[in-house]
Amino acid sequence: MHPRLAINSLSTATWPLERDLEEYAALGVGRVTLYYDKLEAVGIDKGIELVRSAGLDVLSVFTRGVTLCQPELWAAEQARLQSVVDVGAALGAGLAIITTGAIGDMTWDEGVDALARSLEPVLPPAAAAGITIGIEQTLPVRVEVGFIHSFRDIVEVARRLGLGAVFEANYSFNERGIDETIAASIDVLATVQLDDLIPPSTVVPDRAVPGDGVIPLARIVKQCVDGGYEGPFELEVLGPRIEAEGYESVLRRSIAALDQVLTEAGA
Repeated sequence: MHPRLAINSLSTATWPLERDLEEYAALGVGRVTLYYDKLEAVGIDKGIELVRSAGLDVLSVFTRGVTLCQPELWAAEQARLQSVVDVGAALGAGLAIITTGAIGDMTWDEGVDALARSLEPVLPPAAAAGITIGIEQTLPVRVEVGFIHSFRDIVEVARRLGLGAVFEANYSFNERGIDETIAASIDVLATVQLDDLIPPSTVVPDRAVPGDGVIPLARIVKQCVDGGYEGPFELEVLGPRIEAEGYESVLRRSIAALDQVLTEAGA
């Protein structure tokens, strides 16, 4: 497996953490990004010990963001984010990823201001632990999850708030000027999530094994590498195609495809 490739644990969305770790060992997976809910489900302390015992290089821990339009929920959600940071620190991760959160009837700019306020208690301890908070764009149909729907805007907000930017190929590959946006994002680009899309696609999520669809992954990876990006590339596949094929086959085929793409790009 390519040393810059990581497996995002949403790629085996319905498996518990223990089953993930079994499959990682069988496939020789060494680098991972972990869904906080899976750690929480098994118990945080036990989850940390299981991951440590597996000898994995944990790149990030990720969870949902703050419900920006409901400040009465912030205290509990900020406590959750702090727990994500604590888990990441315990596992040696350098990144904690969140979605940008729901803004209700606020304007976009008001949402950015609310995002900044919601993260104020979390950023100093994250920085002290050597962890960057990264934000990820979401689809316009998922406004309950986030309000930033383009990679260009994610990069702008990341710079404005001192955060990392997450590039999700499935959502961004057709953006106007995406090559230029990637090239200009390297200073804040925290991780690159790779997957594929087979049109017509009428459900969400509906990702595919890399190489099976229309996303120009080789071009995207080469743009990142040539621009000076030195961070990870991670597989994040989920949806009905993934469930129908089965996680074992999906992981094997995805790793083989991305190994080739990364190697040919000189990553």
